[in-house]
Amino acid sequence: MAVVDSQASGAREPEGDNRVVADVPAALLAAKIAPPVPIPGLLPRSDVVAQLVASSANLILISAPAGWGKTSLLAAWLEAEEEERPFAFLRLEEGDDDAAAFWTYVIAAVRTIHPGFMASADGALRTPGMDPMRLLVPQLVNELGEIDKPIVLVLDDFHLTTQPGLHESVRYLVDHLPPSASLVVATRADPPLPLGRLRASGEMTEIRSAQLALTPEEATQLLSERFGLHIDAAGVELLCRHTEGWPAALHLAGLSLQRQGNPTGFIEKFAGDDRNIADYLTSEVLDQLSDEQKEFLLHTCILDHLSGPLCDVVAGVTGSAEMLEELDRSNLFLIPLDNRRDWYRYHHLFVEWLRHRLRRTDPELAPQLHARASRWHAENNSLGPAIAHAIAAGDQTGAAELIDRFLVRPSGVRWSTFWDWLAKLPDDIVANYPMIALARVAPALARGDFSSGWHWIGVAEPAIAVAPEELRPGYKAIAALYRAFCELAAGNKAIAQAALGGISEELRQAGSRSYPIAIGLAGMATFWSVGALESIPALQAATVARERASLPDGGVTALLAAAYAELGDWAAAEATAEAALALPRPWEHYSYPDPMAAHYAIGKVRIAAGRRDEGIDQIKQGLDLARGWVEPVFIAYGCLALADAVEDYSEKRALVREARQLAESSKDPARVSQLVTAAERNLSIRRPPQHTEGTAYVEPLTDRERDVLRLLRSDLSLREIAGELYISHNTVKGYAKSIYRKLGVSSREAALDTARELNLS
Repeated sequence: MAVVDSQASGAREPEGDNRVVADVPAALLAAKIAPPVPIPGLLPRSDVVAQLVASSANLILISAPAGWGKTSLLAAWLEAEEEERPFAFLRLEEGDDDAAAFWTYVIAAVRTIHPGFMASADGALRTPGMDPMRLLVPQLVNELGEIDKPIVLVLDDFHLTTQPGLHESVRYLVDHLPPSASLVVATRADPPLPLGRLRASGEMTEIRSAQLALTPEEATQLLSERFGLHIDAAGVELLCRHTEGWPAALHLAGLSLQRQGNPTGFIEKFAGDDRNIADYLTSEVLDQLSDEQKEFLLHTCILDHLSGPLCDVVAGVTGSAEMLEELDRSNLFLIPLDNRRDWYRYHHLFVEWLRHRLRRTDPELAPQLHARASRWHAENNSLGPAIAHAIAAGDQTGAAELIDRFLVRPSGVRWSTFWDWLAKLPDDIVANYPMIALARVAPALARGDFSSGWHWIGVAEPAIAVAPEELRPGYKAIAALYRAFCELAAGNKAIAQAALGGISEELRQAGSRSYPIAIGLAGMATFWSVGALESIPALQAATVARERASLPDGGVTALLAAAYAELGDWAAAEATAEAALALPRPWEHYSYPDPMAAHYAIGKVRIAAGRRDEGIDQIKQGLDLARGWVEPVFIAYGCLALADAVEDYSEKRALVREARQLAESSKDPARVSQLVTAAERNLSIRRPPQHTEGTAYVEPLTDRERDVLRLLRSDLSLREIAGELYISHNTVKGYAKSIYRKLGVSSREAALDTARELNLS
């Protein structure tokens, strides 16, 4: 908006006086007080500009690191049509700490919109030793108060001023500004002004990195309009994650992308070692710092999280807390992680750049720094970071000892991360730690690598034999658990089911953290070997126990949903299946199909509700997951569910035939083989011609529907039948409706007649 540009952006001298204010060369003065001009192709940032237009606070603080678009934002604000206030603009440079020169520039900036402003001050400004705080700033405040219309005074690059006396005089200006004036301070570092008091009293508007960060939509617009790049939404989203919305980094990425033949590959690898990013950070950040600050940044960049005590140990210094506070005030790409400013992290690209620089300038130092960080975290019982730093330091034995400690009470770490640690330990070291060897079993089984699972149990057993005597019983119980796990995963369900009942009870009584694993596996083995009803207590206990222990669910909740669906408890099946599908998958790169049974369950629920197409889609999703796993009964169970859902007879036969072949290829098909036999029997029943035109076949009744049909022959009401079967009245009504549909009838009496004709038991 309204900036009065006087004499080609220069300062307009008081009428009748052609001298330059305080003898400052006119050309220099004109450059310093000329308002910024919007750069073509930069985003208007209309949301942030609207916030500035609406503000009438005493102080408007725009504080962010280099490259976050502070000056560009000011240019957009000055051009905003909604802004009616005139602007007096001053761009500061190094060396502008001289109080007389500083206030000369401020007065000249105000004169661009109010010619003749403080004309009487010219003589005072030329007086040697003049004290601006005593003679000049009070007069400036008074004359600003005499201006009848609101104005905005902008001080850009205020971080370049360092003199305490100058800061004191600006603080006085802020405290005594008349209501018609607002002071804007744009800076890379928080100024030594009473920010806390102004914030608490509502007299300050703040714009920081969070508001200046570009959204994916804004980044898309920037890359398109500025660089002519058309990147897909996923690519822009990834680029914004890498840069955390840092405008300069996105601009530099755009420059690099213009030269790339493979934009997707570039974005995936884009990091702080990109040439443009490195050059920018070197010139705009590192070169401006003291040697002490540079060394601190390089020595602490190996840390994901920073605190004063931790940085003291890693950097080998004292006073790190004060250094972090100083860097925070300087907006040096340091992000607070709590309100107390005890913990911080570096901006992602910034820390990548620092680490790249450390590797290039002193590659032998990084392992030493990691070793110090590992010791500090271990001493403070922060085992996750301690392990990660030990591995980064190349201390494999130390990492193994820490992992062994971690396994006593695992918490606070994603299991995929934990398994990545295990993979980095050499086999000869793992052989000395029975818990670590046994911990390698689960990821092997999740991959379907049963031979590796058995191998690691074999590795653990000699280590267990020489372990301290008081630890051996616990180790042996866990080894037995993993042996049963291997049996179950390999398809030996009856063997696993027989072993797991006793193991889970033993671990429960011992209060072992492996109990949730054991009871879950017991429920799974029971489902596949005995039946849905018998598996429910163990599966229910496992879902609760695993959640309390923060262990991966491992498909337990999904299988519980399948058990409910098999019994016809549709409400419980649906709720449990949806809960299973909402769970995070801790091992995306492993093949065990956790959500498989949940899709089977939802499919059956949808079909029972008359939404056949939706149900078929869900069962097919489960089948797709099952086909990626090695256990054939998983697929066979899905084939039977799909055969029960589809209407085409030949398709039913093909699915049941596939289920038979799969069951026969399993080591222990157990009850799945019985389910296949029942499906085959149902398919052989032909509906008599009088019930339909032409020749058709009865859709198979489920086992639960047969139970309901048997009780329909009695004098019991539907509500009484529900009591007999320990299910809800609505569930029985659903079964009856399904039976009538399959038999092509509309009443209980007709259903019984048809069942007799078809010899349905």
